[in-house]
Amino acid sequence: MDFTMKIRQHIPDHAVTTVPALAFLVAVHFFLLRDDPAENGAEIGESAPIYYEHWQRINELDEFDVEGELQRLELDDAARDRRIRELLETEQYQRARTELLEVAAVAVLRDDQQRLGDTMLLLGEVAIYQQELAASEIYLQEALYLMMKQDNVTGTARCYQLLGKLNIRARELARHAANTYDELWMARNSMARGLYRGIGDSIRRVIDENLSIRRYGAAADAWEAMAALHDKVQDGYQAQLARIEAARLYASIGQMSQAQRLVDGLDRNLISGSDLAATRREIEDFFERHQQDMIKTSQARDYKMLYHHYLRRGQVERAWQFRIKSSETLAETSDRSLFQRQADVIAVLYNSNFAMHRARQYLDKAGSLYGDGGNDDLFEEIRQMEAEIY
Repeated sequence: MDFTMKIRQHIPDHAVTTVPALAFLVAVHFFLLRDDPAENGAEIGESAPIYYEHWQRINELDEFDVEGELQRLELDDAARDRRIRELLETEQYQRARTELLEVAAVAVLRDDQQRLGDTMLLLGEVAIYQQELAASEIYLQEALYLMMKQDNVTGTARCYQLLGKLNIRARELARHAANTYDELWMARNSMARGLYRGIGDSIRRVIDENLSIRRYGAAADAWEAMAALHDKVQDGYQAQLARIEAARLYASIGQMSQAQRLVDGLDRNLISGSDLAATRREIEDFFERHQQDMIKTSQARDYKMLYHHYLRRGQVERAWQFRIKSSETLAETSDRSLFQRQADVIAVLYNSNFAMHRARQYLDKAGSLYGDGGNDDLFEEIRQMEAEIY
């Protein structure tokens, strides 16, 4: 065995492909971020927003077909149908999930397998729109089992289709997270080299994108970058406001040490004593709300454990009462409590590679079933969805 082969046996297989790829990315970043001869003026576009409603941003997804989904479910309770419709149309997805779980509980007690399967399908789709992908997979796998048990070919294909959609969404979220990470990195690199033109707009895009995909900590980090930019261009007032926005976000997701660091570092020449006291109270309020959310989240987890406990004992009605109670409790919390801790961008992007593979597998199964059943429109829909996998 020559020297090259001796070295090769100590190198893991994944490094053979990963290292060249990383080298290529480094080269691309170096090319894009080389010294730009363009004018390095201090223009940063529109003035920074004074206050940002960061936990009320609407998630931008393709339109949810409320009418079509509820027609497919065919509820025999007009009042409940109307409530679910209103909740879905106003994007109150967690409350809609609670209503749908109550529909599912009734179907369980009546042994209505078809209604139960259709309801779990809709629950899975609603959770996708809520970005609760782990919960969505549980609902869809339950629905798949029920559809296959009934030999419902169309329902089975629909389950596979939504599982494919779930994994496409996981890949999309990972890609957005990676893009915002790169854009913020490039913005900071430009600031370090004294290039400020357009950086304000770039950082605001990063903030908006991170909020839309529920990465609140990353959005707070971007607000700190915005503050650093305003420091560079000698706009202390806007820098102060950006740091307060970052502190609000950090406190709202429980990172109180980060919030206090920013508030303690505020320039006393730019904020009055009363305004500083009010800001501290506001930060404390955000953190207290976070703690209350964590208590409710813990209670919801306990209710879910009781659901599984009673289900194993065969006490189905009692079990579903706790499942509904768990959903009701979560509906009282904010999005920030559900997405307060997320994996690093590199880990999210790496795992999304497996999501692409799963999406292809599920859509292939759905396409085969639709094709065999002569559902040409749905088969074409699958082909279009496959084009979204990347």
